[in-house]
Amino acid sequence: MRHKPTVRGEIRSAPRATCTIPAIIVDRGISISCIVEDLSITGCRVRMKGQAALSRRFVFEFPKRAIKVEAELVWMNGDEAGIRFLHKKSGEDKPAARTAASSADDQVEIG
Repeated sequence: MRHKPTVRGEIRSAPRATCTIPAIIVDRGISISCIVEDLSITGCRVRMKGQAALSRRFVFEFPKRAIKVEAELVWMNGDEAGIRFLHKKSGEDKPAARTAASSADDQVEIG
């Protein structure tokens, strides 16, 4: 696992939006409250209440929108973590999980 990048001007595969959205990480049957501080179609940065040890993979939930997505931990630094959403590829047996930033019909309140 990598630590939070510290280089300014990072190149990202998708644009990120600054936000404050409550979310839940469900890891090994334990629910961990967090706040999404930036969000894109590919992942997000969260701040947790206190430090928590996370598994490499877990379920990430946006409870106000009833959205759940499989996710993986990319980096962790204190109470902050970088999370990548794991999207299903076309042709797989299950449809892709919806993310908060994936559909124009599911707009997220930002700001």
